[in-house]
Amino acid sequence: MSGRGESAGRLWLRAGLVWLALTGLLAATILGAYLPLGTWKLPVALGIAGLKAGLVGLVFMELASARAITRFAALSGFLFAALLMAIVLLEEATRSHLSDTFPVAARATPE
Repeated sequence: MSGRGESAGRLWLRAGLVWLALTGLLAATILGAYLPLGTWKLPVALGIAGLKAGLVGLVFMELASARAITRFAALSGFLFAALLMAIVLLEEATRSHLSDTFPVAARATPE
């Protein structure tokens, strides 16, 4: 939206259309949170979040027409966030779950 030869009206129209799309995706996120999707709830939510991030990146950050170094910086941030998410999911998948009650440690009584 740097205005490279575009009129102000066209910029506002594009921003308004993206805003409507983001609002629709927000409604889809809220609806998906209350639907009985079972194990598909997380993939649906992450897919919608990816669409929202893609819209913001392409339109407002102008990554489609950015220089290569700018796209590389955005991609590296995305890959780092994906790596952190993968680490969290792997840790959760391999964690040995404890019961609801922890055993009370024997207290050392002073003699």
